[in-house]
Amino acid sequence: MNDRLSKARERGQGFLLLIGNSAAGKTRSAYEAVVSNFPDWNVFLPASGEDLQWLSRQQIRKPTIVWLDELQRFLPGEGSSGIGKESFLALWSKRKPVIFLGTIWPDRYQHYLSLPERSEGYAAQRKDRIVGVLRLAERIYVEDNFAASEESTARALAKRDYRIKVALQDSHYGVTQVLAGAPELVASWQDADSYSKALITAAVDIRRLRIVGGLTPALLKRATSIYLNNEEVARASADWFERAILYCTQRNRGATSVLIPLSGAEFGIAAGYELADYITSYGARVRESEPIPAELWGILGEQIHDSIDLQQLASAADTRDVRRYAEAMYRRSLALGNAEAGFWLGLMLLDQGRKKEAVEVLRQAANMGSKDAIEAFADYGPGDEAIKVLRRLLASGDELPHYDVRLTIARLLDDEGRCDEAEQEHLQAIAEKRKHAVHYYALRFEERGNLAEALDWYLRAIDAGDLAASERACHLLAKDGRFAEAKAIYEVVMNSGDERAPDWWARILVDADRLDEALALAKSSGSYHQIGKALALADRVDEALAVYKKQIDRGDVWAHYYSAELLESHNRYEEAFPHRIESLSLGPYVSGYAVVQHFALNGDLDVALTLHRYYFAKGVDVMSDELAAALIKAGRLPELLEMVGRSAMRGNDGGNVHQLCRMLERHGYGEIAEVLRRHGLTAEGTPAAPLPFPERPPNGMDPPDGLAAQLHRPE
Repeated sequence: MNDRLSKARERGQGFLLLIGNSAAGKTRSAYEAVVSNFPDWNVFLPASGEDLQWLSRQQIRKPTIVWLDELQRFLPGEGSSGIGKESFLALWSKRKPVIFLGTIWPDRYQHYLSLPERSEGYAAQRKDRIVGVLRLAERIYVEDNFAASEESTARALAKRDYRIKVALQDSHYGVTQVLAGAPELVASWQDADSYSKALITAAVDIRRLRIVGGLTPALLKRATSIYLNNEEVARASADWFERAILYCTQRNRGATSVLIPLSGAEFGIAAGYELADYITSYGARVRESEPIPAELWGILGEQIHDSIDLQQLASAADTRDVRRYAEAMYRRSLALGNAEAGFWLGLMLLDQGRKKEAVEVLRQAANMGSKDAIEAFADYGPGDEAIKVLRRLLASGDELPHYDVRLTIARLLDDEGRCDEAEQEHLQAIAEKRKHAVHYYALRFEERGNLAEALDWYLRAIDAGDLAASERACHLLAKDGRFAEAKAIYEVVMNSGDERAPDWWARILVDADRLDEALALAKSSGSYHQIGKALALADRVDEALAVYKKQIDRGDVWAHYYSAELLESHNRYEEAFPHRIESLSLGPYVSGYAVVQHFALNGDLDVALTLHRYYFAKGVDVMSDELAAALIKAGRLPELLEMVGRSAMRGNDGGNVHQLCRMLERHGYGEIAEVLRRHGLTAEGTPAAPLPFPERPPNGMDPPDGLAAQLHRPE
């Protein structure tokens, strides 16, 4: 870590993100590194994204460390306005060096990377914003266990520190976890009496929903009762809850406790409790496959009164497709003045096909000041009304997070058939030198089939420094036979550092039957995969496989992965299978999904389902669209619904039902999709309304015996 910090100091900027479980030593490592390497630097500890925006407006007089402990608190959708890539770039543009240090748990890091692009546009934009931040980071993984050199140092220190000696002797926990009291915390949960255990379990499940507010006694008491059986309720003493609280707040080793009291208005009386970080992290892993009880959703909806926590709770329900609770909590948050809750509620209603209600909610949220809602209202609201809202915003000089206001007005005017007015708005945007204005004006000509005019404006956009227009410009130039001009533009883009450029330029070359140039380009990149892709584009599959074979002989496991992908795309499954097996060492998130997909595409559904369940039990959700489509075609909907529901209850993929409904529609099951989309799932992960399964599948095949009876039909 010290080496990475030294390099960041030389550059005058950097973002180091420490990824590790609770009690792995992330914060301590960062603290020691800062103290050792940057004793004369300022350290800025923001509480929210707004604090970073404030800092970007200040004159920074000394080199500064920006400490983003628990990075998820600063990302969009976590109760703050959220930071984006621009927050980092603004501070790096200062004259003084600025280095960011962040920490995050592995499960949360993976959660953000695997966010679904659930709603066309907005969820995808939110994901892009989050991933944009994560991609800036130089990752440092802080393992639970010491490396050999670290363990050697620890053994030397253990000779004079008995605590380290004891920690090294523990075979179940890492040294830092033992020193932080992790074994005692876990034992406190496992060895607790039934009432204390129920209290801890309730607190763990609440924190699994990423609610950040304090756990009040009233909330904990009602939530705990859900986790007690009938006999435990009947035998409970009058002070059962007070006894459980006393047990959970007892300090282990005089330092740590499962619940940490939070001070309130009255001296000596806790206003609420915080769950110990390690139990929060450990508990999330232990209980990740357990559904959140339906009763807990209801209690949380009643007991939580903070609008941001309500939005997060609604988001957690929406992510699990438990839409009954999600809608109620979004509406409560909106009623408490949280306009962003209205934006997300509007998206959910749109997804359910309730457009009229969605537009009304988006109108309300837009009037309350949600810029995300204004963008959504521009897409789904009445065009003339949306134009008026945008003109007011334009007059105020304010901007939108993802859309350019004037260009959006131009788009809506075109949609309304007011083309002359749209033309004037486009030209005004160009005169004002708005970002991508010339590019979008060129795109307007291309959409109307005026390719010569479009090319002229694409070239003007590039001359103005908008390299985003390069791909379309090069495509049109190549189509017109003007390869020298196209290549000159491509080289400018490459020199700018655009990593996407070789891919689209290779496609242009192959489409124009200039394979030799495509191969030369790929070889110059030094990437064998680029060469393989170029050959595959030209349908020279065996030559591409030969390129991968050379890398396989050198021990490159990724070459097995690329070989399997290429062979499967040409239905050569038997040849692909050995490569899939060899690529399993790439890890479950990469290879698990791919191997499930392999068997699904090959029609081996029983094997694919078995592997899916295996990975799921290991904590890796490898939902495969290919497997879902294959199960639909085979008429095995009960197994598919079980798989989707089980995955949704983990809260990993809010797009499960959304994606399933789109597949059902494509295969002729529109009525089932409509009911499932409207009602979502129960808290247990089953369809929340009876599904109208037809007597005969749309493809004309007879349904398997008893299929309709197998579908869950709740009372």
